[in-house]
Amino acid sequence: MADTLMTVFRPRFPAAPGRRLFAHLLCGLALAAGLAHAADDPQNGSGSFGTPGYSGSTQQGGALQGQGQGLPLGMPSITGGSRSSIGSAFDFRDLYRQSTRPELTVRRTDLPPPKPGEFQKFVEGATGRLLPLFGTSFFADATDPSTPLDNVPVSADYTVGPGDEVLIRAWGSIDVDYRSTVDRNGLLNLPKVGSFNVTGVKAADLEKHLRTQIGRLYTNFDLSASLGQLRGVKVFVVGPAQQPGVFTLASQSTLLSAVVMAGGPAPNGSMRKVLLRRDGKVISELDIYEFLVQGDKSKDVQLVAGDVVVFQPAGARVALNGALDTPAIYELKTPQEPVREVLRYAGGTPALANPNRAQLERIDVAQRAARFVEEFKLDGAGLQKQLRDGDVLTLLPISPQFANAVTLRGHVAQPLRYPFTPGMRIRDLIPDRDALISPDFYRRKNLLVQIVDEDVDLRPNDTRYRNGRPVLDANNRPVQSGPRMNEANSGGLAGTAGAAAGGANNNASNRNDGTSGNARDDQAAGNAPSMDNSGMQRSRAERQRRADDLAIVAASKRAPTPLFDELNWDYAVIERLDTRTLSTQVIPFNLGKAVLQGDDASNVELMAGDVVTVYSQKDIRVPVSRQTRLVSLEGEVSSPGVYQLQPGDTLQSLIARAGGFTPQAYLYGLEFSREETRLRQRENLTAAIARLEALSAVQAARDAANRRDDAQGAATTAAVSNAATQAQLGRLRNVQPNGRIALELSAEASTLAELPAVPLEAGDRITVPARPGFVTVAGAVVNSNAFLWKPGRTAGEYLKLAGADEAAEPANMFILRADGTVSHANDNRGFWGRNKLESQVMQPGDALIVPNQLDFETWGRAFVRNMKDFAQIFTGFGLGLAAIHSL
Repeated sequence: MADTLMTVFRPRFPAAPGRRLFAHLLCGLALAAGLAHAADDPQNGSGSFGTPGYSGSTQQGGALQGQGQGLPLGMPSITGGSRSSIGSAFDFRDLYRQSTRPELTVRRTDLPPPKPGEFQKFVEGATGRLLPLFGTSFFADATDPSTPLDNVPVSADYTVGPGDEVLIRAWGSIDVDYRSTVDRNGLLNLPKVGSFNVTGVKAADLEKHLRTQIGRLYTNFDLSASLGQLRGVKVFVVGPAQQPGVFTLASQSTLLSAVVMAGGPAPNGSMRKVLLRRDGKVISELDIYEFLVQGDKSKDVQLVAGDVVVFQPAGARVALNGALDTPAIYELKTPQEPVREVLRYAGGTPALANPNRAQLERIDVAQRAARFVEEFKLDGAGLQKQLRDGDVLTLLPISPQFANAVTLRGHVAQPLRYPFTPGMRIRDLIPDRDALISPDFYRRKNLLVQIVDEDVDLRPNDTRYRNGRPVLDANNRPVQSGPRMNEANSGGLAGTAGAAAGGANNNASNRNDGTSGNARDDQAAGNAPSMDNSGMQRSRAERQRRADDLAIVAASKRAPTPLFDELNWDYAVIERLDTRTLSTQVIPFNLGKAVLQGDDASNVELMAGDVVTVYSQKDIRVPVSRQTRLVSLEGEVSSPGVYQLQPGDTLQSLIARAGGFTPQAYLYGLEFSREETRLRQRENLTAAIARLEALSAVQAARDAANRRDDAQGAATTAAVSNAATQAQLGRLRNVQPNGRIALELSAEASTLAELPAVPLEAGDRITVPARPGFVTVAGAVVNSNAFLWKPGRTAGEYLKLAGADEAAEPANMFILRADGTVSHANDNRGFWGRNKLESQVMQPGDALIVPNQLDFETWGRAFVRNMKDFAQIFTGFGLGLAAIHSL
């Protein structure tokens, strides 16, 4: 037994000495508990029996039981309520079972699946799918055979017999707490009381029966009796079963229990015919299909000791595939069965199967070609068609075609399929203007007066936000995430245009029903919800929906954003499939004339299957004269506000329409920003960062190659240079482009005529600042501050006022002008390399930036290092010449 226990604990104790010591310790504990059990248990029972005035215990010899549970002869049975204090914490019986049959310690669901049978391989070659055998999943989830028998519930009609354990408790005139096992003669032995015949007594009547028997000797007592561990029944399982062999089952087990315990039939075993043989006769014939489909247990007979469960070889089999929920391989009860009966096993004829067409692949070895295909309808005659061994029945799905539907999509109130009626026209599908107002419009209006909490978890890693502000697109609208677009609109007419047409409105419909694409993706991926500031959990879809709300509200406050996406009244289209040539016809019509003006020529007649698409001006760009373009004009103008652009409007004409400049206007510092420019600036900045990273790597490699003689110094220099480069890259990554366009005005510009005639676009922002009275100096200076502007004061004078830092590098300083241009020191070098930037005059609002020095090696140290290198080179060269001369 110790060797067996060592096998059990091999994974936990890899070392052999420790494993052997632990196994011997467990054997000792088991034997000690068994001896204590045997000494305390007469006739395989234990407990105490007491009457008033009597103390002590009566012990009688008895044979140790347990052989029925698979224990070797002579080993005590420590099970059920007879477990000692040690046995209650550790079940030695279960341990011994697992040690003698280690395969039972693994659940059947964890075992590798059985190899597919020949018919399964044949069906896989024909259909491309490895279909399971119907009913095998039931046995895969069956109870582990090593489950203790005393955990099985006892039914009320259970009959007590030899080997059953009875627990008796009595109080009152007697004090009894005893458990005993019914012997072979059916007697239950109670010390100081006697023996009582309990064979044939029902479990529900056991307490009443014992109360009557003990009541003959004692009065004024109360009693309770229950069954403990039940007797075992040894049965034999033979034939093509998953686990044939000998099994000890609970006495109330049935034929189906033995089938489940054996793991069901093997791949070549039958589920339609399982025999129970007793004393050489067939007692019952179980059809597992009837149990699985109908729950019929009429053939499920209770087992007795010595029963033999015989699995039969599998009979005729057919395969069901296609449009049904349970595609599998089914076994026939007889050599031939109708289609209706086989479909009954699979749950009946599915509603999604095509009733006009089913495909049957059949084998007929008598023909020259053994395999052929048939087609039939799933009507009354077709359901009576006989299936035979080797048939493969495929149920084809119904067509997704709608016989009488017209689809309306795009920028409409309800993109749906509408029922088609003869003579139906565009105005029947779109009766009025309200049918063209998308839910997004009303939703945006509602958001204007709603308080949207700025949850912390809405913005991290969200590309629609930058520095806590929503990113706007070219039309000055919040940038929406890609998965929000309706992918269904990406196909069909006009490709991209069709996708755009369904974008805005279908986004709203997705949000209204709470099932957006992101929500579905989130469920499939299983992303866990996160907590917001209110302490409530929000899913990914909810957080993104709230982020969209925040973006729309913030954009409406910061930029001129139209709430309604205006329609393209001049163009809408009907997509129609010509059934004769199977080609797509595109029928355009004027939406405005059909809906607004009631023009009969534009009120096109529809046909079943048509797809009507309504576009907005964002989906297909219309001429500028028909667009609603808004720009923002702020600052020192007579009438700042949001203006709608007219065709041909320029910067000059817009400001003139706003009443011109105020006397405090500072034209040199006018800020003119555009979203398209901001996006390009972002792309250029990203490319510059990538280029700088590549140059940094190349420079590091070059420095390492040039300083191999001084490894320590090279490493120190490289570390310092790398740290400085990374700091510069970090600053560049934090730079946020603003989309400003430099107008290159003169510092003395003050009239409207001096402005360039720049054409304006939707979303442009124009800010005219007041004339500032200061100049900013920042960077590597002692006093990074703003200084009063004085006419004629140069950059060098402002640098002296701020005080250059030790780490400053004036040779690379630059001036950021108020008009958006930059003057760099490298662009203003004199003939002798003198920095002319310091002599340039600063204008109000300018900023002088002094960068930090990146290379801290002085010219003297570099000169000495280079001289040392040259000396080594010449020394080696001289030694080489001397060696040649000596030869």
